[in-house]
Amino acid sequence: MKQAAVAIILTLFVASGWAQPLDMPAQLDAQVRSVVDEMTDIGKTTGQALVQQYDQIVLEPQQELEAAVDQVESRREESPECVAAEDEEITRIVNAAHEELHACGVVAAHTSAEIASDVSAATQQLVYGGYNLGTTYNKCNSYKNSVLKQTCMAKFYVQATVYLVSARSSIKTIRQSTSERIPAVFADGNVCTHSASSQAVLGLQEVNSHIDACVSRRR
Repeated sequence: MKQAAVAIILTLFVASGWAQPLDMPAQLDAQVRSVVDEMTDIGKTTGQALVQQYDQIVLEPQQELEAAVDQVESRREESPECVAAEDEEITRIVNAAHEELHACGVVAAHTSAEIASDVSAATQQLVYGGYNLGTTYNKCNSYKNSVLKQTCMAKFYVQATVYLVSARSSIKTIRQSTSERIPAVFADGNVCTHSASSQAVLGLQEVNSHIDACVSRRR
């Protein structure tokens, strides 16, 4: 999942890059670049947030489980027979926890990938939409015939207006979506994995109490 999260950030960075500098009127060029810069920022923020959640959703509960297992294993030197008597239960608890943690992680990773994919697709759409405006503008300027050039420029400014209006609307929707979806992934994934690790820790604590009783009987 760590590798996947890093790949998400790289994908967003690549998707949000300029293919070429635009060649448009300065004011319009600045507005289009502002749209792309804002979308790039959303991409970076989204990727970074998803990576940061990895530690809390996956690593923390795994570390809790490992610490509990280590505590039980530390008893083996003290009383190999008593610990060996609990090996089957220890294996059952750990295997069940790993299955739960894996299932929780898969759901969180799948949802995170969907969010990243949506942001990446939107970024590409806005970036290439802006690039297409520059292409159209250059095409209009290439006309020698003044009538053709004037007609082309009229279409260009309509295209630019539609692009800027729809782009701002898209950015607003994406910001709202990610601000809700990313915390939701964290909330669901965090509860799921920590619940699994907590149950396993309680089970291993019970195993420890059985080992204590066994050690007491052997004295």
